[in-house]
Amino acid sequence: MIKKKRSIKRPGITPYSSNRKELKYYGTAACLALWQKRPDDVIRIYVTEETLKFFSALLKWAAASRRAYHIVTNEDLERLTESIHHQGICLLALEPESVSFMQCKQEIGQRREGMLIGYLDGVENPHNLGAIVRTCAHFGIEYLLGEAGKLPKLSPSACRVAEGGAEHVKLVAVNDRTRSLAELKKLGFVILTTAANGESVYAKPLPKRTLLVMGAEQTGVSPAMLKQADATIKIPGSGQVESLNVSVAFAILAAEFIRQQS
Repeated sequence: MIKKKRSIKRPGITPYSSNRKELKYYGTAACLALWQKRPDDVIRIYVTEETLKFFSALLKWAAASRRAYHIVTNEDLERLTESIHHQGICLLALEPESVSFMQCKQEIGQRREGMLIGYLDGVENPHNLGAIVRTCAHFGIEYLLGEAGKLPKLSPSACRVAEGGAEHVKLVAVNDRTRSLAELKKLGFVILTTAANGESVYAKPLPKRTLLVMGAEQTGVSPAMLKQADATIKIPGSGQVESLNVSVAFAILAAEFIRQQS
C-alpha cells in the first residue's frame, strides 16, 4: 500500500481494452515523452510535492482527461518504481504496441533513401539497451531488430536510460532470422557485423542501406550471424582495452554512418 502524503484523484479511465501489460514508467524525459507520444496509454500518474510545478501541464491534462493522479512521497515512488532514479514521477501506462517484422519490412520497402537499422545479437542489459535506443532516437534510426525470444523488451528502467527515445524507436522481433535478413538484403541492405578483426569503419564508405549487428558484451556477434554477414568492421583504437561498451560502439558507428550520409 502507498502511504499518500496527499492525494488528488480523478475518476480513472482506461480508454480501451488491451492485452498489453501495464508498466510503471519513471524518469522525467521518459514519462513526458510517453505522455506526448501516446497519451491514451496513460492510466495513472504519481508525482511528488516537489515536482508538482514542473509537471503542472501533465496534471492539468490528467484532470481534463479524467485520469487519476496522486501526490506521494519520494519513499512511495521508490517502492512503486523499485528505483531511486524516479526523478519525482511515475506513470502507470500500457506498454507500446508491438511491431511485426512484416510491418517493418513494408514500411522500409516504401522508402528509397539511405537507412541504418540496428540488430541486437544477444544484447540484454537494460542499461545498454536504453543507451542504444537513446542513440537511435538521436540519429533518427527507427528500427532495432533482434531474434524473437532473445530481443529484450524495453523495461521501464531501459526507458528511463533512453531519456524519451523509447517513444521514437520500434523494437522488432524476428522469428526466422535467416529468412528475414535475406528479405532485407533484397531491399538493398548490407549486413555489417562488428569484431576486433574487422576492417576499420573509416577505411571505406558505409553502404547506403546498412543493417548494423551488435553482439553481446562478453561473447560478441554469434557465429550464425557472422555467416550471414556481408562484412565485418571495427572501431580502431589504441589496443589498451579489448573493446568498447556495446552502446558506446553503436553510437560511434551510427554517428559515422550519419556523417557519411550527410
